[in-house]
Amino acid sequence: MINLHLLIFEDDLTMNFYPITLTRPAFDLILGTKTLLDAILDELKPEHYSLLVSEYLSPITLRRHPKVDVNPEKVDGEVIFINSLLRLDIHELKKLLMKNNRFVAFSNNNLAIAKVGSKLAKEVLVPPGPMAKTFSTKFKGYADEIKLNSSSLIRYPWHLIELNHEVIIKQTLNIKKNKDLDKNSIICGPNSRLIIEEGVEIEGPVFFDTREGPIYINSKTKILPFSRIKGPSYIGKNSIVSSAIVDETTVGDFVKIGGHVHRSIFANYSNKAHEGFIGHSYIGEWVNIGANTTNSDLKNTYGTIKMMIKDERIDSGMIKIGSFIADNVKTSIGSFIYTGKRIGVASQIHGYVFDDVPSFTIYAKSMGYRLFEVHLESAIETQKRMMKRKGIEQTKEDVDLLRKVFEISKEERYKAGVNKREVFFLMGN
Repeated sequence: MINLHLLIFEDDLTMNFYPITLTRPAFDLILGTKTLLDAILDELKPEHYSLLVSEYLSPITLRRHPKVDVNPEKVDGEVIFINSLLRLDIHELKKLLMKNNRFVAFSNNNLAIAKVGSKLAKEVLVPPGPMAKTFSTKFKGYADEIKLNSSSLIRYPWHLIELNHEVIIKQTLNIKKNKDLDKNSIICGPNSRLIIEEGVEIEGPVFFDTREGPIYINSKTKILPFSRIKGPSYIGKNSIVSSAIVDETTVGDFVKIGGHVHRSIFANYSNKAHEGFIGHSYIGEWVNIGANTTNSDLKNTYGTIKMMIKDERIDSGMIKIGSFIADNVKTSIGSFIYTGKRIGVASQIHGYVFDDVPSFTIYAKSMGYRLFEVHLESAIETQKRMMKRKGIEQTKEDVDLLRKVFEISKEERYKAGVNKREVFFLMGN
C-alpha cells in the first residue's frame, strides 16, 4: 500500500490514442479485465488518490468517478505522480516506489512516475492542466532524474491489443471460480482456467479452449449455444455471446457479441450481434456494428502496418492491426474496414472504408458519396435512444461531452473535406 497521495495523470501522449481518448481520459481505457485506472489502484493500493484530466473531460470524469477528487487545485505533503499509461510490469516500478528520496522518472520525454514535494505539485497543478505539452517539462531538472526504457509507457493504440493477451493471464492468475457445465459443453485444456462467476448462464453446447490461457466469464453473462471461446479471454458482466467465436479477446459489460471476434477489446455497452469479423481492434462504448461488418487486420503484402498518429505516419512494426473505433460509431450492414483505420466519435460508415474517418462524419465513399457531417443534434438524439435501450438515462455530462468533442474535431473534418450540406440521403440513415 502507498501512504503518499497518488496523482494519476494523462499528458499529451493520450493524443496518440485519438479518437478513442477524445471521450475519456487515457486511464479509462480497458486493458485485460479492467481499466488502466483500476489496474493501477489494484496494484498500488493508495490510501488517497486524485485524477488529473483535460479540462473538458473533467465533468464526465466526475460523473464516472463520483468519489474521487478530479483536477485538485492543491495537495499537501509529498505526492507521487503516475502516468496513467505506465506499464505496471516494468521491473523498476517497485524499486522506485520504495525510494525514500524524491525523484522524477522519464520515458523518452514523457514523465512516467515522480515523487515530489507539495511546492512542485502546486506549480504543476496550475491551469492549463495536465494535457499541456509543458506538463512533463515542469519536472525537468528536479531532484534525482531517472531515465526509463521507451517501452515503460503504453505509447500507441496497437500496444493495447499487443499487451491484452498477457495482461488477461496476469490479472486472472489467482482467481479460482468454477461451475458445473452443461453436459454438452466441452473444455479443451485445464478446467481450472475456466473462471465463471455467479449468475452466468451457459446454454450448451459451448466449446471452451483454455490450452493457451484462462477464460474469465463475469456475473450474469449469457453464453448461447454453439459458441466457441478461446483463452486468454474475458467476458464482462451482463453480456451476451450469441453463437459466436471469441478468440483471445476482452469483452466489456453489457456487450452483445456475434460472428467472429479475434484478439480485440470491446468497451462497455457496444453491440456486434451479427455475423462478420472484427480482429486486432479496439471498439469504444455505445458502438453498433452492423450485420456482416468486417475489418481487415492483415495487409496483402504481410508487411508491417503504418498508421497516422498526430498527422505523422508511424510504422507500428506489427503485421496485424485492425480498427480503432471511437464511442457512438455506427456501421451499416456489409461495411468493410481496411487495415489500421481509425473511426472517429459518432461517425457513421457505409460500404468500404479505406481512410481514417473524422469524428461526426458520414462516410460512404465507395458508394459514390462525398463526406458529410453528422448533425450534432442527431448524434445526441441517437446516443439518447441507444442508452434508453440499455435502460440508461442520458445525462447532461453525456450531451456536453458530445458538444465539446464536436467542436474539438472541427478542424479534422475541415482538413478531410467533410461537407456540411443540410440534407444527406442514404438508405438506413
